[in-house]
Amino acid sequence: MKRISVFTLLSALSLCGCSSNNNAKESNQAPKPKEVSVFLMGGQSNMEGNTYFKDDDGKDWLKDAFEELGIDDGDCCYEGIKEVKTSFYGGATWFIGGNSMRGSNTENPAEGKFLDTKVGFGCGVPALGGIGPEVGLAYNLKEHASEDNPVYLIKCAFGGSSMSGGGSWGWDPTISNGKSIYKDQFKPFVDKNLADIERIEGMKPTIKGFLWHQGENDSSTSAASQYKTNLEKLVGQVREDYALYATEEEGDNIAFVDCYIYDKGTDDNATMPSGSKLSDIKTLNAQKKAFSEESDMNFVVNSSWQYEDGLKLQIQTVDGGTVNGAIGQQHYQTKDMFLLGQAYADIIIENSLLD
Repeated sequence: MKRISVFTLLSALSLCGCSSNNNAKESNQAPKPKEVSVFLMGGQSNMEGNTYFKDDDGKDWLKDAFEELGIDDGDCCYEGIKEVKTSFYGGATWFIGGNSMRGSNTENPAEGKFLDTKVGFGCGVPALGGIGPEVGLAYNLKEHASEDNPVYLIKCAFGGSSMSGGGSWGWDPTISNGKSIYKDQFKPFVDKNLADIERIEGMKPTIKGFLWHQGENDSSTSAASQYKTNLEKLVGQVREDYALYATEEEGDNIAFVDCYIYDKGTDDNATMPSGSKLSDIKTLNAQKKAFSEESDMNFVVNSSWQYEDGLKLQIQTVDGGTVNGAIGQQHYQTKDMFLLGQAYADIIIENSLLD
């Protein structure tokens, strides 16, 4: 019989013990939470949502839009798209902090709550509620997510908001009078909802992009020429503040997806619905375009009437009343609001931002 040395026997027993202990440790470790994609949404009234899906008289503008667009599976937009969750908060800037603010959390709108994405998340619409770009966005993203691994949208937008605020609420993160939308409204809302994804949903949030729709209140001659500088400041702050939530914990990996504001017209001196001249609108959109070219992670939805291959999205151009589902001047008509959301989603999908 072959003799086994004491040393060999003890070594073998020791290795077995170590392996057993390691296996025990591994089995006791909690499984890593599933990583999910998050998109932040900010801006003014067209991001907030001032477009009817169904008006107070019962006219269903969205179903008419689906028929025109050849969409026959749009019922999910009414029932709730389970693959895409949205938490939203907003209202007009002059109502911030008051009882007129709306959100998915009806008890405390400023805290938010994730719901299956559907119609009614338009903060600027009373009664039934309207839609913002989240509906078309979720409709296009649903095939790229699942109920077990949803995409999360965090929308915080305020009608009538500008970059500087002009002494009132503004998006500039450096405003120090307690009225920085970014610092005092947007960031606390985003932080709370990121924590909810981790604590309540049991997921690990990764911010893939920041979707933006704003500019009408910055389309005066002086403000329009400064728009790129203001975007650099705002987007830079987002990327700095949320670097730990970005892919590879690198803030520059957070995509920024902007959108041109309405620019239909042939006379540069013509007064646009925003009250500015078309020439100033062109300047502002050129600033958006220039910012989109500063980084491979900056994009812009070509909603334009001026740029080649623009989507030519239509807003309501008259003050008051409802035209094709748009509520009041400067707001998208229902079909165009849905198309806007789809356009955001197309940029996300085509540039592999969900990967």
